[in-house]
Amino acid sequence: MGKNESGSIDTDFLHRLVRELDIGRFFHIAAEGLATHLGADGAALMVCEKPDRLRYRFFHGLPAPYQSLAAHSFSDRLGLAGAALHAREPIFVTDYAKSPYALPEYVASGLKASLCSPVMADGRVLAILAVSWFHIPKRLPGPADTRMIALITDFVGTALHRYHTEQRLRELAMHDPLTGAANRNLFFDRLNHAMTMAIRRERLLAVITFDIDNFKMINDKLGHAMGDALLLEVRLRVQDLIRASDTLARLGGDEFALLLEDVNRYAEIETVIERIRQVLRIRWGTATLQIATSISLGFTVYPVDTGDDQTLLHHADTAMYDAKRAGGNRSLLFTNAMALSAAHKGDLILEFGRALEQGELVLYYQPMVEIATGRVISAEGLIRWRHPNHGLLSPPQFMGAIEHAYNSLKLDAWVIAEALATLARWQARGIMKKRHINLSTSSIENHRFCETLRRTLAASFAAIDPHSLGIELVEWSAIQDIDAARALIMDCRALGVSVALDDFGTGYASLQHLRSLPIDSIKIDRGFVGELTREPADRILVQSMISAAQAFGIEAMAEGIETEEQNQLLIAMGCKYGQGYLFAPPLTEESLWVTCF
Repeated sequence: MGKNESGSIDTDFLHRLVRELDIGRFFHIAAEGLATHLGADGAALMVCEKPDRLRYRFFHGLPAPYQSLAAHSFSDRLGLAGAALHAREPIFVTDYAKSPYALPEYVASGLKASLCSPVMADGRVLAILAVSWFHIPKRLPGPADTRMIALITDFVGTALHRYHTEQRLRELAMHDPLTGAANRNLFFDRLNHAMTMAIRRERLLAVITFDIDNFKMINDKLGHAMGDALLLEVRLRVQDLIRASDTLARLGGDEFALLLEDVNRYAEIETVIERIRQVLRIRWGTATLQIATSISLGFTVYPVDTGDDQTLLHHADTAMYDAKRAGGNRSLLFTNAMALSAAHKGDLILEFGRALEQGELVLYYQPMVEIATGRVISAEGLIRWRHPNHGLLSPPQFMGAIEHAYNSLKLDAWVIAEALATLARWQARGIMKKRHINLSTSSIENHRFCETLRRTLAASFAAIDPHSLGIELVEWSAIQDIDAARALIMDCRALGVSVALDDFGTGYASLQHLRSLPIDSIKIDRGFVGELTREPADRILVQSMISAAQAFGIEAMAEGIETEEQNQLLIAMGCKYGQGYLFAPPLTEESLWVTCF
């Protein structure tokens, strides 16, 4: 580029410049034109970075020794570039080595003269355009040169502003605005590329999904602002654990997805998962109210799992939801059995209404005994589904299909009505034994549950003593919303109905719940009882549960007693009550009468 005879700027050069949309090619055209116009050797562009830093972005016509100096960012207070930035006007030095702005490394690179001009847009300095001479300039810039420099820097400023705007729009299109994590679109884009590379390199990749077990409680008790802050904290903590090549995405709500690329062994995946689980065990809240959080996590591994991108994410989700249904605070690897189970659950959801209407549900009863004597003190009602095609189904086979759905409330209503009818039959035979029933999470959240229970008791065709009815809440469900659980327990006890905390010991800070929940009894989880004879640590835990319950005036009952050795250990620990196959399995009502009464 040069001047025409009148001294004006070459219009062909300007046309080339304004038509170029790629920021890299644009700069090279601008730099070449400006350097040629001024008789310089080349030019560079330094962009402003926060906080108070400059970084080289583009070079044109500059020797390698000079370009090698731009490996790192540098302070915007240094050298000629820093002076031009803060003066907000071009500065030209004809003898760089003797100028007050000289930096030794640039002198050593052979730089003789330099012009630095601030590149501005919207009143802000976006960059510094530096023109360099590695020979003594033959002339000083004149008025036409000044106009040329101003015009080129304006063009560069406009191009940079447009580029930053496009980058921001691209970020918004591919990232979650709240946490800054990738969004679903970017996740699938990277997953597809990673699947191709995994086959080519004969490596593995993992698709992981996880969500916060009690996020609804965070929002309800602490407010949505605290919930949003927790989501950001999750992103920051997980991002610190993973490699730059891995992708963390927020899929929506409190659900995240993680793509681990270029994996050699399953152990690498398991290590990352365990670190994530540990780092996300957070107590979140304020100085006066804190809530313990954990995550449920599911994952699948490609190409062992041969699905496409959507299928891989669905499979990880399936494993995650199974982890949540298993009590949360755990991780599960997807298996084909899970896919079959998910389809089966879908069928059961559709069929459950028919089961209620056609009397396919039935209660079995497992005796609860005084373990030192074997005397039956009560019985727990355990639901079974006599399915016309699948046979007799136990709760683990179908409860997941109706959990957190309208059907679970209908089921609880049926269980209450059946329990009261059972009590009426027992009382008619002179058997004054207590009946225990289990409630779903949905009933804890249903503020009208106790009113429904009161009306059902009042409408019973026989005079049922409410004290003969006991309700069991699974500990994990109860601690999802301590306040709601406490209100439900107090309302039940006001009716004369006792409340037990089932599967005790599996929740976070279990012993604390003896103080915070006004329960009548605890049922120590069978997992601890089963390990009594093998694990000294479990014996210590069970003893502490029994002792703590006694200190609070709460009955302790052990679940899953299967051997006489376990029973004797429990008696020695001071446990009075229990249930398990050592005494009797779940029985039909008729078998219970014959065996136990």
